[in-house]
Amino acid sequence: MPIEFRRESVVSQFRSPDGTQVVQRRAEVRFDPLLGTSARIAEGVKLQTADPISLEQFQRPDPGCPFCPERVEQVTPQILPDICREGRIRVGQTILFPNFVPYSQYASVAVFSPRHWLALTDFTPALIRDNLTAAIQYIRAIYAFDIGSAQCAYNINYLYPSGGSLPHPHSQIYLDPHPTTMMRLQQQAGEAYMTAHGRCFWEELSEQETAQETRLVARLGRIMWLTPFAPLGFNEVRALATGRETLFDLDEADIANFAAGISRVLAWYASIGYNSFNLVLYSGPLGGSRGYRVNLTMITRTALLPFYRSDSMYLERLHWEAAVDRYPEEVAEQLRVHMRRA
Repeated sequence: MPIEFRRESVVSQFRSPDGTQVVQRRAEVRFDPLLGTSARIAEGVKLQTADPISLEQFQRPDPGCPFCPERVEQVTPQILPDICREGRIRVGQTILFPNFVPYSQYASVAVFSPRHWLALTDFTPALIRDNLTAAIQYIRAIYAFDIGSAQCAYNINYLYPSGGSLPHPHSQIYLDPHPTTMMRLQQQAGEAYMTAHGRCFWEELSEQETAQETRLVARLGRIMWLTPFAPLGFNEVRALATGRETLFDLDEADIANFAAGISRVLAWYASIGYNSFNLVLYSGPLGGSRGYRVNLTMITRTALLPFYRSDSMYLERLHWEAAVDRYPEEVAEQLRVHMRRA
């Protein structure tokens, strides 16, 4: 049964400011063929693009940056010795260590380079390949230590508009017994599609998008690059690895092809005026997942401006998972006192 690419159009009408004519604006509602969620493509929606002058203060060296080479080994935590004897994982210029903030049970950070600032065109395939390789090495070490932590993803928030807290380029590894909301929805929907149709959704998608060609961007080895029918964000690009269920299934060629594609997409983002982005590379459960394929999504965010940081990062935008700093019971306790005084 072919995948359904369903869309509906809606038209908004209003009078012009001078009242002399009726103006129409069109939006298209598209429904994700796997999850059934909807997205809207509307006339006039846009993001702020880059202003080189605004970047100058962020490009300068930061004496307090914990990821710069003169401080990274003094201030960042180390992996438990039962997992990694060296305490940190190094591949090329990448250095990986645990995250002080426990977004997941085995959350970690992988710094791309000693350089404090990278333009999007500076994210070379080699830098990305080594960073992703270090992340997979870490995931393998954790999974050997704790087989219960089988849910993983590779994530990037770049610059403050993406929810990043530091401009020094780095990725984050999600590794936990529990999938995020988006991971769970993908896994459940993929398994349901396999049960209903006897075929893997992502393999079917690859075939149909290849035949239609309208959203197909490129093929690098077994990695297919395309734009999504129902986007999650601005300028969204996706990729899927045919025949690969988990990050453990990726071989060196797959990793290199993911890295090459990411580098090319980032260079394109830069060419159209953007410098901030989110990226997630999703994996099926490490023990195996019926009907799942490794897949990636990346989106642009508003360009970096002075004194601006978004509180929405890869977790909220691409995993549909909130990350907050306080327990709701604590908030309720404090608010109860405040409201009683009012």
